Amino acid sequence: MQHVQPRSTTSALVLTAVLIALTTLFTMYTKIPVPGIRGYFNVGDVVIMTSALLLGRKYGAYIGAIGPALADLFLGYVVFVPITFVVKGLEGYLVGTVYKNKTTTSALAATILGGIIIVAGYFIAEYFVFDPGVAIASILTNAIQAYITETTCVIVYLLVYDVEKDVSIVNDDTQESTALVALCFLCFYYNYP
Repeated sequence: MQHVQPRSTTSALVLTAVLIALTTLFTMYTKIPVPGIRGYFNVGDVVIMTSALLLGRKYGAYIGAIGPALADLFLGYVVFVPITFVVKGLEGYLVGTVYKNKTTTSALAATILGGIIIVAGYFIAEYFVFDPGVAIASILTNAIQAYITETTCVIVYLLVYDVEKDVSIVNDDTQESTALVALCFLCFYYNYP
């Protein structure tokens, strides 16, 4: 499975914008405030990591940086906007970079690295922005979020990979459509149980 290369600049812009919006929605509508820390639990990272696996590091970085930062802004977590922009952008970039040999093992390694970036990035930022107690308290929440994201992302990856194997002629439009359908399905699944 290779990274999807949109056929035109317009196609790339539209796909990126749709996935940024989907990341924002995933983050906002799966928000679960956690007592004792200043942040919240969400599954927006599923879209970031899946996008990075399917589209590569450049799109993963854009989607990761902009989507969740907008969600933080819209939800009133303004102090987290720059932190989220950097941590989630780095997450998308590194997941897309590590996913090189296009295997399930590579996808798993990339998503595990993305999970480590979530936990470590927010720990470091919260340690300096708030205090060590808040940073330590958020480790468990961020680790659970990372684990759920990694697991869900690899499942989506395997579903998309199986669909690609079943399609005899796979082109960019098929891959883009498959990625969007899988991500939209997850969006509805999480928001309308």
